[in-house]
Amino acid sequence: VKEPETAAVESSVGTLPELNVGMPVEVMEESGHLLNAGLITECKDREATIGRKPGSLSFKISEIGSTLFLRGCDNKMNQFYLRARVAESTRTMAKLVDLEPEIRDNKRRNFRLAVNVPISIYYLNDERMERPEQCILVDISTEGCCIQSEYLHGEGEVLHLKIKLDEYVAMDFVGEVIRVNDCGPGGFRCGILFAQLKKDEIESLTKMLFNIQLGNRREHSRAEQGYWTGK
Repeated sequence: VKEPETAAVESSVGTLPELNVGMPVEVMEESGHLLNAGLITECKDREATIGRKPGSLSFKISEIGSTLFLRGCDNKMNQFYLRARVAESTRTMAKLVDLEPEIRDNKRRNFRLAVNVPISIYYLNDERMERPEQCILVDISTEGCCIQSEYLHGEGEVLHLKIKLDEYVAMDFVGEVIRVNDCGPGGFRCGILFAQLKKDEIESLTKMLFNIQLGNRREHSRAEQGYWTGK
């Protein structure tokens, strides 16, 4: 069996994560706006080529030489951010070069809260959310979460999650399964990447997670614009 192609190299500002062919990633503008979501088709040194996922539509074309950001999760489900320069961009692929780790000085942005609470997940075709699958929420951040399920879910599967933490209002997310690990008799652990949240949603959810960690029970509700507000 041929081993998947991987790349893990030293850069001028730190070590790049190990990238491998088939790894799902998101390509974003500096503002956080999502441009394309795809799969790594080639990776070497400080270069990576991103292709479309099966069944997906065309990519948005980026200006050659412009700076974009790559987001994904490594094999240990640790999230990474990379800064890159566009070398080639078409409707079917994007070649990014000069990959460098992107340093995030806002640690709260990537804060991950360890929990162990039951939640419900649903397949997207269950529009009325009538067939919940009960599983355990292992941890959660503004980027995604890890769940443990007795059922095997495939990478690339999109799920609807309903999450309720402590006394806060229940939250709804749509996320994509990006990693699956067998954890023995307990079933399977799935790393899920949330659909891109708005800036206000990110800030409010981050505050909520910190409040829970500190034991500060404040009421939160979701505003009309889509984000959770504290009262």
